Amino acid sequence: YQPVSYKLEGRGGTREQLRDLIQTCRGFGVRVYIDAVLNHFTGAGNDMNNHRNPTNGGTECYNANTGKAPSQEFPGAALGPEDFHCDRPLNSWADLPILNNGWLVGLTDLDTSRETVRERQAAYLVDMLSLGASGFRIDAAKHIATKDMSAIFKKVQAKMGGQLPDDFFVWLEVLTGGEIEYLWMQPSWYGTVLESQLLQDLGSQSEVNKIKVGIWDGLYPDEVGNNPKTPPVRVVIQNDDHDQQNPGSSSRDMGSMGCVLVKNCGVNEHRNFEIKLFSNPYSVQNNADDWPIRFILSSYYHTEGHMGIPDGKSNCKLCTTSCDTCRESISFKPAYVANACAYEGNGYTRTHRDIPVINAMRGWMGLPPITGSDLGIGHCV
Repeated sequence: YQPVSYKLEGRGGTREQLRDLIQTCRGFGVRVYIDAVLNHFTGAGNDMNNHRNPTNGGTECYNANTGKAPSQEFPGAALGPEDFHCDRPLNSWADLPILNNGWLVGLTDLDTSRETVRERQAAYLVDMLSLGASGFRIDAAKHIATKDMSAIFKKVQAKMGGQLPDDFFVWLEVLTGGEIEYLWMQPSWYGTVLESQLLQDLGSQSEVNKIKVGIWDGLYPDEVGNNPKTPPVRVVIQNDDHDQQNPGSSSRDMGSMGCVLVKNCGVNEHRNFEIKLFSNPYSVQNNADDWPIRFILSSYYHTEGHMGIPDGKSNCKLCTTSCDTCRESISFKPAYVANACAYEGNGYTRTHRDIPVINAMRGWMGLPPITGSDLGIGHCV
């Protein structure tokens, strides 16, 4: 969640590999949605040649042409110092301008009111749609003003020829805590204005409906009733999420009504919360129609202090600088194993392969149950 570029190249692979992955998934009837970070870029910017100089406690570098420090230059996204809000702490969750303009934990906050920023971000999203992606999760959406968010999607619509794809879907991370009254109750924020702003920018209710902006408000499961302004049909729910895998990175507290698999949560307990998500979620009034989008997290067996992924690159043997601080290596494990089971305890969690969870989901969708043998994993318990 600390981007430095909008180029589709990185540790996970190349642009061509991403395109092939998405197209392969489409061939199996699986849509791919991209987790997009639009609110910010990494903290401390890009200090060019001296970045993370291992022999000094800090670095100092100036542009020879301008004499200015290039602390917020990201050539991989064509963004520069004027595209960011001035450095200010995000020290109030009850002040909407601070919530929108403050630097979240020191991350350089993009000025999404600028046309240049909106243009670059829309081009970034359309680039991923061109590879076959069907939509996005927008990280840290509550830190982006609704008018800015809507304006970005207006540009996406224009770049797609004036019409959004038929399978387009977006959901916004609007994690709520002490600022809930301001996020949902004020007329100027996500509680009431977003849909009317989208209607104004996208031009028709059919396009607004097509964009299907869902909001993941973080209130499920233990504070479902605290968002009276957004109808359940526009809210996304889930049990554990990827933010919660990282120590201290999320304020979302589920109490005794949910649990995070990799944080002292037993398999049976976790499975039961996932089943409840589909069969009888907390506070549901109409299970067939409320919360039409529900997520399960199928991820990595992260443990506190060991945050690498099992791609073979989190290996201390590959270290060349400051290796005395390298933590325990994470061994390579293939992501796809034809007969792998869910909840194996290492590598990948594969919650999506758990037969009781699958059947809970199928039941919610009005489909008959299946067995492990139907999927070629009859040996899985």
